[in-house]
Amino acid sequence: MKIGTTHSAVRVWRVVIIEDSSEDRVEIRRLLLKGSDRRYQFVEAETGAVGLRSVLDASSGLPECVVLDYSLPDMDALEVLAAMAGTDGLTVCPVVVLTGTADARLGTAVLRAGAQDFIGKSWMSAESLTRAVENAAARWVMTRELEARTLALQASQAQLKLGVEVAGLGVNRIDYETGTVVLDPIAAALFGLAAGVPLPRSVIHATFHPDDKDEVVRRMDESLDPTGEGTFGMEHRVVHPDGSVHWLSVKKQVIFTETAGIRRPVSSVLAAVDITARKQAEEQLRQLAADLSEADRRKDEFLATLAHELRNPLAPIRMGLELMKRAGGQAAIVERTRSMMERQLTQMVRLVDDLMDVSRIGRGKLELHKERIPLATVLESAWETSRPLIDQMGHELTVTLPEQSIVVDADLTRLAQVFLNLLNNAAKYSDRGGHIRLHVEPQGSDVVVSVKDAGIGIEADQLLRIFEMFTQIGGSLERSQGGLGIGLALVKRLVDMHGGSVEAKSEGPGMGSEFVVRLPVVIEASQPQASGVNDESVGPKSLLRILIVDDNRDSADSLSEMLKMMGSDTRTAYDGQQGVDMAGEYRPDVILLDIGLPKLNGYEACRLIRDQPNGKSVVLIALTGWGQDEARHSSGEAGFDHHLVKTVHPQALMKVITRLVAG
Repeated sequence: MKIGTTHSAVRVWRVVIIEDSSEDRVEIRRLLLKGSDRRYQFVEAETGAVGLRSVLDASSGLPECVVLDYSLPDMDALEVLAAMAGTDGLTVCPVVVLTGTADARLGTAVLRAGAQDFIGKSWMSAESLTRAVENAAARWVMTRELEARTLALQASQAQLKLGVEVAGLGVNRIDYETGTVVLDPIAAALFGLAAGVPLPRSVIHATFHPDDKDEVVRRMDESLDPTGEGTFGMEHRVVHPDGSVHWLSVKKQVIFTETAGIRRPVSSVLAAVDITARKQAEEQLRQLAADLSEADRRKDEFLATLAHELRNPLAPIRMGLELMKRAGGQAAIVERTRSMMERQLTQMVRLVDDLMDVSRIGRGKLELHKERIPLATVLESAWETSRPLIDQMGHELTVTLPEQSIVVDADLTRLAQVFLNLLNNAAKYSDRGGHIRLHVEPQGSDVVVSVKDAGIGIEADQLLRIFEMFTQIGGSLERSQGGLGIGLALVKRLVDMHGGSVEAKSEGPGMGSEFVVRLPVVIEASQPQASGVNDESVGPKSLLRILIVDDNRDSADSLSEMLKMMGSDTRTAYDGQQGVDMAGEYRPDVILLDIGLPKLNGYEACRLIRDQPNGKSVVLIALTGWGQDEARHSSGEAGFDHHLVKTVHPQALMKVITRLVAG
């Protein structure tokens, strides 16, 4: 998937790659070009010293970003970062550090040394690398902008101090004997009044902003106290006759006279300067700081919630493994534990899938594969998938469908995902033993589907923002299945893509919730075509020879054992080159090949296998964690017959294998 903008809108970015491995430099270039529509100019260096010269080359100007390997032949990343540090302690340009380890302490060290981001090479992708480079550049620009505004603010404050001290700048002369004020031309412009003529003090007071007036008058009167020093200083607003509001910084000195031991004010000189621009800059800085703080808060909250949601299913899975080790021959315990672990794994897969779907939709990368299909089929798929959670919570589900068949133009998987999320929400946010109602009603050329519960309800002020990203219903810690706050955002976006609308209703906390989805109906619909695959066929008709190539040994070995139990003969290989060699020796019927492999990646291995004597007839299936459209396209170009995304259910895998072998 690519992020960024079109070539015509953005100038060429200069990126310096400091990496001693030529293969890694090639991979970094490939991932950046794949991950963004931006145009790049790459400058490469194998050592820190050469890289520093490239970065600091005055003739080329500073690059938009530096991609820096942590371990270099002549120095490490911390030394390079120290050499790139400016007088303010920040690096002279954005830096993204690549590490061979996910050690958090190492990441903390490079960030403290001035890097904008760091990525582990083991999980680096086109999306993660491109996002890190572009975000690093954006944060660097924002930091420099904040620094520039701070300097401008300091300069404005210095100018104010100097201006107020210069005689004759915005001066008002006040005569307390007559109670009048005379303004020079600059002061008259500042207050929006006439210059050079005596004006009653009340006229000056009338210019003060209503929110500031009482405080200004009180402090001015205090300055007239004979026992004081007669000084006054304040920043306040004035309102001009045209209604415009201006900020002034005012300094006043009262002149006293003493007669017969009695001290009294006779006049004063007041100097004022316009500080409206400075105040606007301060407000912009405050808003910028608030925005940065809110972004950091939302990021931290999301990461904490993500960690929590991932630990939730991991804890029982880990406990289940221990139970199965200790259960011995107690088949009932093993089966209950296996079922529990399968449910938890399904929850983890759904969580990751939701994250990926929201990301794809946000970048316009998710495509719908629409067909005319009965709405009842969509809803049945949703409630059957949600049934384990509904039963686990002890809820009753009532489904009301109209007598006539309703046909919609929809992507079965994606539209079922909409109602699955709504049903799961109803189950999660209702007390045990609740009642969930799924009601379908045709209305003109539309169909309205309602999912209603008697759960915790929704606050009125949340109804309008409940479909925003990372917004959760309620904030109670007791709701351990609260999720990441992306389910309803995904619902809205998928419904929008189907030409429909979704609305949330609730009478308030404790009064339950109702989500109403409105979709257009296909008026004249043909019957959906029956699938050409027999769902009962979950295994091959005869023994198959299957080669599994995956650098995750646990994954490869466990899948191998499972396929053996299902009647196949299997072999395993753990890197791309080993997979190519074993394919020539073993001559398998089917190869399950990971993409991210050492020595040779999956694409390269696939092409080499196709060149072998048996390579044209073998069924090659990409079994990988990469599910993006670009990854599927690349696997097809490399020669794969099919592309599957981990994790896939073994029976579903065997269905695909059987169909492809039969074909």
